[in-house]
Amino acid sequence: MIEYKKKEQMLNRVFAALADHTRRQMLARLRKGSLSISELAEPISMSFAGVAKHIEVLTEAKLVRKVRAQEDGRSYRLELENQTLSEASHWILYHQEFWTNKLARLEAFLEEKEHEPPSNKSRKRN
Repeated sequence: MIEYKKKEQMLNRVFAALADHTRRQMLARLRKGSLSISELAEPISMSFAGVAKHIEVLTEAKLVRKVRAQEDGRSYRLELENQTLSEASHWILYHQEFWTNKLARLEAFLEEKEHEPPSNKSRKRN
């Protein structure tokens, strides 16, 4: 039960992080490779503090990780954390398949009903 709650909390953080356009934009830029915080913030018209808050949300959701820069050892570079996004993707795919199967069965049922001859009950109503 505890493991389930942890997964639910993780999914909540991931989907909350993905709900914001700026954070999705940051993730898209990080797909090309690691970036420093200033490089990531460059095209975004926002204060550094605002960018830092977005990075914090992405880090807490485990979508991004901070890695010490090899050049100086003091600054950080940001990298994508693929495992968490994969887990969220699996959750979405599972539910997509579930609903697709339900809707396919409903469609088959309705088509079957459409091709049935009229019953006596429907004739009595007239």
